[in-house]
Amino acid sequence: MKKKIPTSDIVLKVAKALDDTKNNVPRSTKETFTFKGRKSPEIIAKVLSALTKEDAYILDPFFGSGMSIIATQNENRRLLGIELDNYTYHVDKTLFVRVDNDLLDKYFKQVESAVMDDVMFLYETECCGEKNYIKKVLFDPQEGKEGYYKPSPNREINSGKNIKLMKTCPKCGGNEKTFEDIDWEKIEDVSQVDVSEFPQDTYFVNSRINITASTGAHKYDAIFSHRNKSALLMIQKEISKLPASKEKDFLQQVLVASLSLARIAMYGSSTDILYHVVNKKAQDMNVWNLFESKYKKFLNFQRENEQALTDNFSEGSSYSVINGDYYQYLKDRPELVFDAIVTDFPYTDQVPYLERNQMFRIWLNHSDENKQCFELTKDMLDSEMVVTNAIDRKGKDLEHYYHDIDKMFRTFSEHLPVGAPVIIFTKLGKMKYFNVFARIVDYARKNGFEYTFRIGVEKNDPTLRKQSAYKNTLTNEVVIGFEKLPENKRYFYIGDVNYENKLVDDVYRELKKVKDVPYTVTTAVAKIKKELSLQGVVYDEAIQDLIIEVINNNFYVDDKQEIQLDKKRLYLDQEDEDTLFKKLYELVPFYVGELLKKKGKFVLEDLYLELIDELSDGNNQTLYSLLNDDDNIKEIDALVADKTDKSEDGKYYIKKELPKDFNEDAVDIATMDPYDFEDLCKSLLERENYSDVHRKGGSGDMGVDIVAKWFDGNTSETWLIQCKRWVSNVDATPIQRLVSERERLGADKIACYTTSGYSKDAKKIAQAQDVILIDGKELILKLDTCFSGKYYNSNI
Repeated sequence: MKKKIPTSDIVLKVAKALDDTKNNVPRSTKETFTFKGRKSPEIIAKVLSALTKEDAYILDPFFGSGMSIIATQNENRRLLGIELDNYTYHVDKTLFVRVDNDLLDKYFKQVESAVMDDVMFLYETECCGEKNYIKKVLFDPQEGKEGYYKPSPNREINSGKNIKLMKTCPKCGGNEKTFEDIDWEKIEDVSQVDVSEFPQDTYFVNSRINITASTGAHKYDAIFSHRNKSALLMIQKEISKLPASKEKDFLQQVLVASLSLARIAMYGSSTDILYHVVNKKAQDMNVWNLFESKYKKFLNFQRENEQALTDNFSEGSSYSVINGDYYQYLKDRPELVFDAIVTDFPYTDQVPYLERNQMFRIWLNHSDENKQCFELTKDMLDSEMVVTNAIDRKGKDLEHYYHDIDKMFRTFSEHLPVGAPVIIFTKLGKMKYFNVFARIVDYARKNGFEYTFRIGVEKNDPTLRKQSAYKNTLTNEVVIGFEKLPENKRYFYIGDVNYENKLVDDVYRELKKVKDVPYTVTTAVAKIKKELSLQGVVYDEAIQDLIIEVINNNFYVDDKQEIQLDKKRLYLDQEDEDTLFKKLYELVPFYVGELLKKKGKFVLEDLYLELIDELSDGNNQTLYSLLNDDDNIKEIDALVADKTDKSEDGKYYIKKELPKDFNEDAVDIATMDPYDFEDLCKSLLERENYSDVHRKGGSGDMGVDIVAKWFDGNTSETWLIQCKRWVSNVDATPIQRLVSERERLGADKIACYTTSGYSKDAKKIAQAQDVILIDGKELILKLDTCFSGKYYNSNI
């Protein structure tokens, strides 16, 4: 179905803005706290600069890791961020609120002085008789003592040395050693330390993020060693003694951020997989080293993002961030209007954030005096937009998620002016998610938006990203755009059903039926009116105008108001892929001709954007599949090369140079609009003295485009002509249809005119059934006889 607004300019504007922009999240940001799915602040900033003006008021209703702060501050935009998760909100606040660095340094040194030696004692070892400290030990937890002495080989263990040292050994010069008896004795000694205050909570079970009861991963303390439990409790005890302040909060969040690697993790582990119970090839790391390192990384983040820091996180002058549910917050403030919404909303089951952050929230609940700040409340769980298989959250299924998407776009519509964009950054993931994406587009349309673009930003190479922009591939990480429509352009929905899509489908089916009587706009409107009345829809002039507009936008309507399938459109939801590519291939020369008329020159990106803008409704997998098939792309590229020449610098496709004896204004019939080609054939027949020549109306493409009369003395013959402005040879199917129509309509003669040639099977049927075939060579000779020098055929 044709889009409500042109979108190619928007795609080009965003694609141009992203030119030469790498999709990188700064290392200083990634190293702060565990967050899955951070977006590049530079990518966000470039999209904002392309689609909004300076000082625009931006809403980020799913605030997440705070990247929209960095982007908006770099581009001089104002921001309101809303974050549901209390843990994420507070760690963001820690990172973006200025602290007294002298006081922070004093508090860190106070903690260091009080417990560092005691913590490091837990990791004390020897190498070559010299005292040292363990930085990391590699072992097999399920094997007990044996798992330390003979761990499973992995790439981090060199020559059996499974302990990484904090300091270089002064004797052997090494930074690693083999686990020895002294190390086992240390583990046994540490096991006597009281860790009863360590949290004993249980998690929501969710196998999607490895929290399973069968492995014991649902128990908070299951993935921490006794040594690391001791170390964490020691540091926490000293932080808790500090007076309430931003600086204390800073150190508290530093320790909590260290938990992701203070657990028993897979060797070489990142922080992505938090809850996996590792039985073999595990690592256990020095907690003080993690804490001190994380402290430096938090400080480094603030140094690198000084321009984005604030003194008031919730009521700042250039941005404010609120902890709460976006829907409730906006519902209570109907007066709020934004210039754009830019966000990364939760995409199905990919990251259940509230469940994923249980480790950090539980620790804070046990150690922070403001425990209520970090409770995982029923309101939070009910408000989260997510698909989860957690046993205790059975209501959070895909249907409920779709309900939340519907509510989200309805809320967005209430707080945006007409023409304002909604820009979504997300990871579409595997192809199984395409149906979800299609539903998202559907709900956006239901609530007054049009889908405008989708550009892949997964690849760091901007050249490859350009290709994903014009091919519109289902890449992993993407930017998706919507625009709020004016009231008179909104899609017509009945409940959750896009009635305009249904209307196109119904009319298409009617046109495919063999009928002697043409299917007219009047007939279609009457049928639809009756159907709507049965559904209780109040039928008025506005609805009738909309129905007529949809028919005109998606079908060919002649001057007699007879409806036909539009030869310049692909019916993506109704036709199979083989048929669609054949039609797409035959339309390419027309779009090449249009681009040359409009621009004089073009690159392949321009052609693909034109095809997508003109032929796709934005949510159909079929067209993307056609344009992402390597064989299809090769055929299209070869066809373009055949229809054009290259510019001197080799960068552009330009109009094909004609031989010297050709009129330079001659029109290439191989790139004509299919309907212009039919009109040309009609004019040719009239010049050749056929009479009563007219285009045939009717239900779709049944094999006849033109009907004409030929008078020979006292006799009259009725001719049926099929016109094929094709590049590839006409096969047997259209010829068979033409023969069938001759029998059905009682015609005398039948002929097929084409810009190309005919297959062997087509020629055999034509010879057997007395069909006159005019190929591209013969046609251009006929045209030159009647319209000297006006036309040429690039197919030949």
